[in-house]
Amino acid sequence: MIKNGLYNVVGAVIRMGLTVLTIPLLIRLIGVEEYGLWTLTSSTVGIVSLAEGGLSVSTTVFLSKDLANDDADSASQTLTVIVGTMILLATIAAIVLWVGAPRLIGLFPLLEQRQYLAAVQALQVGGLVIWAQLLQRVLVGVEQAHQQYGVMNVLNTLQITLSHLGMLIVAWLGGRTTELMQWQAVVSVGVLIIHGWVGWLLLRHFQIHIAWSNTKGMDIAKYSLMTWLASLGSALFNKVDRILVGASLGTGLLGVYAAITNVTVQINSFSAVAIQPVLPAISNHIARKEFDLLTLQRQVKQALDINSIIALGLGAGLLALAPQIIQVVIPGQSPRSYLSEFNTATIIYSLYSVNAVGYYVLLAVKDVNKFMVIQLVSGIISLALITIGLHSFGLLGAIAGNVGYLGVFVLTFLGMKNLNIPLRLWLDWLKFPLAWFLSVIFINTAYQINLNYKIFIFALEVIVILNWFKSTQNINFLTLIRQLTQKKC
Repeated sequence: MIKNGLYNVVGAVIRMGLTVLTIPLLIRLIGVEEYGLWTLTSSTVGIVSLAEGGLSVSTTVFLSKDLANDDADSASQTLTVIVGTMILLATIAAIVLWVGAPRLIGLFPLLEQRQYLAAVQALQVGGLVIWAQLLQRVLVGVEQAHQQYGVMNVLNTLQITLSHLGMLIVAWLGGRTTELMQWQAVVSVGVLIIHGWVGWLLLRHFQIHIAWSNTKGMDIAKYSLMTWLASLGSALFNKVDRILVGASLGTGLLGVYAAITNVTVQINSFSAVAIQPVLPAISNHIARKEFDLLTLQRQVKQALDINSIIALGLGAGLLALAPQIIQVVIPGQSPRSYLSEFNTATIIYSLYSVNAVGYYVLLAVKDVNKFMVIQLVSGIISLALITIGLHSFGLLGAIAGNVGYLGVFVLTFLGMKNLNIPLRLWLDWLKFPLAWFLSVIFINTAYQINLNYKIFIFALEVIVILNWFKSTQNINFLTLIRQLTQKKC
């Protein structure tokens, strides 16, 4: 699992770097107001992406089981149901965006007439973006089921690279929100074609054919519905918050909010992809009825350790360099501007990101009812706190309201319970990294420290946490690196 996880990490490092570098450059080119408008339209498109109905995760889970059993007929049924349904849902979503764009943008009364017209055009183009990206998710699920994480990450990184570099070129040439969305449409369709070709290569020897099964359809529908409801909670946390901020504080402060959270959310994206292989790994284990508890516990502990060290380590780095990052991400601001907002977001996203193992475990064991309730309730609580916070304390209150989503930690509790891992045991696994991170927070927020000293202290902190990881996993990093450079067996 470490090898597949590191394939994900390498791709995530590149994607995270591109995303973080693009934000300040884009703001310099189009201004924070226009960046806020872009955030508003892209977040709206993101919410409509919920039309995927949980089918992307279902692809990985059900197809992994079919491949483990070498059952071509069942795999054909799985793909027939999922691909056919996704084409229908993607087409409906695209039509809704095209026809409903004026009404959707009309929900934001603070927009000027110019901004309104640009946003409407961008949303209409976004219909094609969402159609292509929803179909991509099914094909990515096929790649994950085959555990082709190297290929998947190359394609994801290619898409992010083309998307971000293209956006900078478009903005440099004078393009704004509408033109940026047009470029996203071009990239999304192009990468969809490549994913389709990869999917064909993976499945061409498996005798896949069109085969509808009402029983398989109902199984997928039930699982996907629960997963979809759960992803609704995540969307409330990651997308609707921007819409609330934009509607109440305007596109200027929305631009600042988006710049901060777009940086700190990389903590979750980066730490989660490193342990993503735990989903098909556990699914395969259960499908083959080789439920070796000790083996599973080792896999889960390894995933939890990796998740913790990456999430909390990234958070530590952002806290150490917060003033400098603010200057880069939000051009024209002093080093202390929005420091409290940035630190608050970093701490919340770092702690929230440690729940990724529970997230994947509950998906793997198909305990989607509890998964759905926890995600949805946490998202609603977070939105409520954001709404209260932004009306009471402005931007800082809105960011602090994100703390409501820490309720997803219940996912880890239930996931471990499903695998018969005692509470005391997995809390003991987390004890050191959480204590380490609390010390990092104290050092970086309680004292005004010179940048050189901060870097030195951060280096010491990294050495401490890496030594802990090495001792718990009994890993020789040099040997691991040599193994990863060899051809995958």
